[in-house]
Amino acid sequence: MAGLLRYVAVRLALAVPTLLILLTVVFFVLRVIPGNPIVAMVGMKAPQEYVEQLIKEAGLDKPLYVQYFDYLAQVFTGNLGRSLIFGRREVVAEILDRLPATVELAVASFLVSVALGHLFGFLAARFGGWVDSGARVYSMVAYVLFIPFLGLALQLVFSVWLGLFPVAGRITPGLEPPRITGLYVVDSILAGRLDSLADALWHLALPSFTLGLVLSGVFTRLIRNNMVKTLSEDFVAAYRAMGFGEWAVLWKAYRAAIVPTVTMMGLQLALLLQGAVLTETTFSWPGLGTLLLERIQYLDYTTVQGTVVVFVVIVVLLNVAVDIINALLDPRVRKGV
Repeated sequence: MAGLLRYVAVRLALAVPTLLILLTVVFFVLRVIPGNPIVAMVGMKAPQEYVEQLIKEAGLDKPLYVQYFDYLAQVFTGNLGRSLIFGRREVVAEILDRLPATVELAVASFLVSVALGHLFGFLAARFGGWVDSGARVYSMVAYVLFIPFLGLALQLVFSVWLGLFPVAGRITPGLEPPRITGLYVVDSILAGRLDSLADALWHLALPSFTLGLVLSGVFTRLIRNNMVKTLSEDFVAAYRAMGFGEWAVLWKAYRAAIVPTVTMMGLQLALLLQGAVLTETTFSWPGLGTLLLERIQYLDYTTVQGTVVVFVVIVVLLNVAVDIINALLDPRVRKGV
């Protein structure tokens, strides 16, 4: 137990420099972008005195290094500041409004990618031949698909031509369930609103399939390779010699093959957050991705920085969680610390 706790402490300590580097890059990249967020908000014709007052209130009149250290101090104390544009809302409130939509899309897409990847990987290892070749081609093609192109193509076919799914949005106006967690699927179940649940899943289907399909190629190749290797192990031959049925042997081989995929699952879940930005903009999904792109256009430094902070923290925590799971599954990992 002591070894595991020490391993966790080391991984968390190593995550701090990563977080600091990414925050620094975001801060200075935003300042390099031409333009002034205050002018972008009030317009070119606003009185100069009013513009200068807003610049001072936002702290943008301070030297760059002072702004940088103020920014770090705010981040590490949990204060992400206020938006620089209309309403001047707290950034935390802006993020909490949009975060559930991104989480819902990421989780649904993750389930789709895991289901497709494991299904095709299993079938490829089981049948071989043209099924195996087809699965390997699928894994390569899926991984290189451009999310906006795939999303627009699916919208054209299934939304415009066939009318099976909505083109955009998260739920039909008026069917929103009472806000409990912010996750429409979960809130609909908790509130017993079957109409809201069906509508939320209807809107979620196309964007989650788009993102999940792109990331399923990794799981397909990984499961297929692990299954092929596992089926050649001695314990599989022993099970067959003991008279186990073919599907029973395949199930035991599959269970052994999915253990090494735990790390990849965690990493892919982190990649889903990046892909969510492209998916959300394609399907007008009101999540953190659309919030980020909207505020970049307005040069809303504080909101962009706060949104990136949330993305970075989630990715770092997911990586640490994956390392901890690996340490629990394989004691040799934590003994190396």
